Amino acid sequence: MKQPIAKLRANAGFTLVEILVAMLILAIMAALGYSTYRSARISAERTEESLKRSREIEFGMRMIAADIAQIVPRPVREILGSGRRAALIGTPGAGSVTVSPTSLGATAGAAGSSNSSPGPGMSFNSRSGPSSGSNFGSTTDANALPMIELTRAGWSNTAGQQRGTLQRVSYALVGDVLKRSYQINLDTVQGNKPVVQDLLTGVQGVQLRYLDMNQAWQNQWPETTAIQNGANTDWQSRPVAVEIIVQFKDWGPIRRVIEVAG
Repeated sequence: MKQPIAKLRANAGFTLVEILVAMLILAIMAALGYSTYRSARISAERTEESLKRSREIEFGMRMIAADIAQIVPRPVREILGSGRRAALIGTPGAGSVTVSPTSLGATAGAAGSSNSSPGPGMSFNSRSGPSSGSNFGSTTDANALPMIELTRAGWSNTAGQQRGTLQRVSYALVGDVLKRSYQINLDTVQGNKPVVQDLLTGVQGVQLRYLDMNQAWQNQWPETTAIQNGANTDWQSRPVAVEIIVQFKDWGPIRRVIEVAG
C-alpha cells in the first residue's frame, strides 16, 4: 500500500538548497564574529602599546627630574687630574624643538622674565656639547656629546658597594634616542667605562634653560654673561631651576620646570 505524500515529505530530510542557505548564514555570522574579535584584539594591542609608551615616558621624565633636582655643588676632576669640570655643565639642548615656550605656558617659567629665550623651531646641535673631544659613553656615534652633565646626590647603595652616594650623570641625544650615562667613579679615571642606558626613544629634540639667582633664564650653564666677561667660572654654581622640553615624534612636546634643591 502506498504511503501518503505528506509522510514521504516528512522523511525526506533537508534539501541541498536548505543546507547551502544554512551554511551561508553560518559563514556570515562567523565573519561578523571574527571581525568583531579582530577589532577588539587590535584595540587591545594599541591600548597596550600606548600604556607601554606612557610608562616609558613617565619613567624617563621622572629620572631626569630626579637627577636635576638633586644637583650638588661638587665639581669633578678631569682625567689624570688635568683640570676640573663644574658641578653642572649645560647646553641649550640637542635636536629640533618646534614649539614656542608661550604655547606651553613657559614665558615666565618658574619665576621672572625670560632672558635670551629660545624661540619656536629652534634647532640644537649635540656636537656643541660641554665636553668637546670626548665621546658619550660607549656609543658608536663618535660625534655624540653630552648636552647636560651634572653631579647628583642620593644614589642609593643597597648592595653595599665600595662607592659614595654621589653620581656623575650626563645626557645625550643619539639619533632619536635620549641616552643617560653614569660612571661608578665620581672623578674620571683612566680606563673608566661609563654605563649607558637608553632612557627615551622617538625623541625629536630637547630644549634646556637655566634660571639664575636674578630670576632670569639662561640658555647655557655656567651663565653666558660670566663666560663672555671672562669671569672665573664658579665650579660649584647651580641654577635655581631647570626647564626642559622634550619633543617626541608621536606625543609632541612635554615640558617640566624642575627646582634644584638647596
